[in-house]
Amino acid sequence: MVAIQQAAEGHVGLARLESTDELQLRRFFYRLSPETLYRRFHSPITRPEQAQPQRLLDIDHRDREAVVAVVGGEIVGVARYARRPGADVAEVAVVVADRWQRQGLATRMLTVLAELAQAAGVQRFILEMQADNRPVLRLVRRLYPDAELTHEQGMYETTVSI
Repeated sequence: MVAIQQAAEGHVGLARLESTDELQLRRFFYRLSPETLYRRFHSPITRPEQAQPQRLLDIDHRDREAVVAVVGGEIVGVARYARRPGADVAEVAVVVADRWQRQGLATRMLTVLAELAQAAGVQRFILEMQADNRPVLRLVRRLYPDAELTHEQGMYETTVSI
């Protein structure tokens, strides 16, 4: 992890995820509840291998980027984007460990992720979320008040300018 925002002892810092951070990412996985895992991956996964850690660690800091929230050297949140090939649009995902949810970490991570994306030439984010995921819907409404959500098969999707 390469620090972006340093944190005082016991506080949350932000860093860029690196391909060498597999151990920290695996430990993070085990701090997520089954519901949080389901909300993030839209599938009932129970083992890190099901989340394809090699794909999650495939970061090039241009087309694929990830920002992590870190406390005491441990990951407590991840926000990432993956650019669509040849496009200025990227799909975004965010997950925060249950203990750290609703403390502003997703907002901080997404703000920094958007800055990094813009610097890499990404102009829009695509966000997909389960229709009953009220906390994420509130987050989207707060960060992107003009977002137009489309609903299909229990999922909302929106494309927003960053």
